[in-house]
Amino acid sequence: MEESNIQFVIDENGYKHYIEEVLGRGGQGVTWKTKDPNILIKMKVNSSTGEPVVDEEEYEKFKKELDEVRILDLPDDIHIAKPVSLLQKPYCGYIMQLLRDMKPIKYWIRPFDETTKLGLFLYNTGGLRHRYELLTNTAEIFTRLYAHSTVYADISPENIFASGNLESSEVWLIDADNMRYRFDVAKQIQTPGYGAPEIMKGELNSLQADEYSFAILAHEILTMNSPFNGALLTDGDGGGWDDEDVDYAALALKGEVAWIYDENDDSNRCSIGVGPKYAFTKNIQKLFEGNFGEKGRHDPLSRPKMRDWYVALRQAANLTAKCKYCGSTFLVQLEDIHNCKCPFCKPGREKEREPFIAAVIMDYFNVDKIVANVNEEIDSFNEEGGYEVEPVSLDLLKRKETVGIKIIDNMDGNYFLYNYHTSDTSFSEKVEKTIEIEICKGEYTIRNLMNRSIHIGTLNSDYGKIMPHSSKRLSDINNIILTMSVLRGDMTDYFGDEEFTTDDIVHLRERKIQFVLV
Repeated sequence: MEESNIQFVIDENGYKHYIEEVLGRGGQGVTWKTKDPNILIKMKVNSSTGEPVVDEEEYEKFKKELDEVRILDLPDDIHIAKPVSLLQKPYCGYIMQLLRDMKPIKYWIRPFDETTKLGLFLYNTGGLRHRYELLTNTAEIFTRLYAHSTVYADISPENIFASGNLESSEVWLIDADNMRYRFDVAKQIQTPGYGAPEIMKGELNSLQADEYSFAILAHEILTMNSPFNGALLTDGDGGGWDDEDVDYAALALKGEVAWIYDENDDSNRCSIGVGPKYAFTKNIQKLFEGNFGEKGRHDPLSRPKMRDWYVALRQAANLTAKCKYCGSTFLVQLEDIHNCKCPFCKPGREKEREPFIAAVIMDYFNVDKIVANVNEEIDSFNEEGGYEVEPVSLDLLKRKETVGIKIIDNMDGNYFLYNYHTSDTSFSEKVEKTIEIEICKGEYTIRNLMNRSIHIGTLNSDYGKIMPHSSKRLSDINNIILTMSVLRGDMTDYFGDEEFTTDDIVHLRERKIQFVLV
C-alpha cells in the first residue's frame, strides 16, 4: 500500500495528524510523513495486505509493547526519535518527532538497476567523505545504545534518517518501538535483505544481529552494491550446481553464499559499484570480512563490535580529499599517497591533483621527570618497610604512537581537528573541536580552540605559543608542528607543578601534529 486511504489519525492526547506520503517500510510497519514536517506517524500494517492493523486485541498488545520502550533508561541526547504519543483506537501506531528536512538514509544508496551514473550520483549525494561521516555518526548512536545493553532490532535504510543538507551529517534513528534491553528480547524482526543469518533461521534479535545489519547497510552506502549481489545471484553460475533448483538469494540471506570480496572464496565476485580499493580502508575491509566471511556469517559472537566500526569509519572520513576538477571527495590511498588521484572524474579530465595537507598526529609519552619523582617515592616507601613495590619502567612509558592522519583540502575554507578519545567506549567525554585551520587566498590561520596553550614551530624553529582561544597567521603551513599536552578526565596540565600517582602517568601524553603538503 503505497498511498493510504486514511486522511488523518488522532493521538491519545486528542491531536489530529493529517497523513501524506509513505516515507519508509520497516520489519513491522510503515512510516508516514504528515503535514507537520516535524511529525511522523508509524503504524503497524498487515504483512500480506499492507493495510493498517485495526484489531482491538492487537491494539492492546501493541500498547503494552510500546510501554516497554517508554521505560528504557537511555540518555536524552542519543539521537533516537522515541514514541511521543500512542494513536487512538483502532490504529496500532504512534507519533514521533523528527527534525525538519531529514531523509531516509536510503537516499544515499544508488538504485541497484544502475540507471543512475555512479560518479554523478556520488557527487549529488555528498561524495565518499559525507558517507563516512553519516555512517560514523550512525555507529556512534548504536555504540551508545549498546553501552546501555539495548538492542535496536531492525536496522535498515528506512529506519535511519539523515539531514537533507549535505553540509550536515546529523543522523537520527526512527522506529524505536522494537528496542529492548538485551536480556528482554523476545522477537525475530528484520527488514528483508538486512537481517542476520541467525534471524532468518529463527533465532532472536541480538546486538550481534544488529551489527551484521549495520554492516550490510554500510556496504551498500559505500559501494552502491549489496555485499552478496555477485555472480551467483546475478548470473546463477553455481560452479556445477543445478541452478534451476537453487535459490541463491535465499541462501545468501541465510549466510550460505560467499560475500563478493571474500578473502577465501571468489565464487560470488562482482564488479558493480565502487570497488573496495576506492571505498575501503584496510580496517574497513577487515570489518566487512569479520561480518561476511565464513566465520562471521555463522558465529555471531566473532563479529566486530559497533565501536570498531565507529573508529574505522571516523579514520576513513579523515582520509578523504576533495577533487578540484569534479568536486567529489575520494579516499586517499596511503600506500601511494603521492600518486593517488580522484577515481570518479571522467576519463581524460583528471590531471595532476591539487596538493592537500596531511596533518600527521603523533602521541609521545615523555614522562622522564614524573617517573623519576614517582620512583623516589617508591624507594622511600620500600625503605620504610612497606610491602615491596616495583619501580616504574621508563622504557615502558616513554614511547610514541601514531594517532592518525587528517587530510585537509588545500582550498579556501575552514577545517577542524577534534579531541577524539578512542578508549572512551561509552562516549562519556564530549567530542569537541580543538584546532581550526582557516585557508584564505594562500594564507593559513591556526586557531587554538582549547583552554590550554599550544606550542608552534618546526623541527628547527620555535615560534612560541598560541594561547587559548587565540590564533596565528602563516604564509606557509608545510612542516609546521603543533605541540600540546593531552589529558583525560579532569586532570590539569602536567607542565605545571602538579603531583601525580603512578596511575596518572599512563594517561599523560604529549601530542604533536605536523602539517605536510602532499
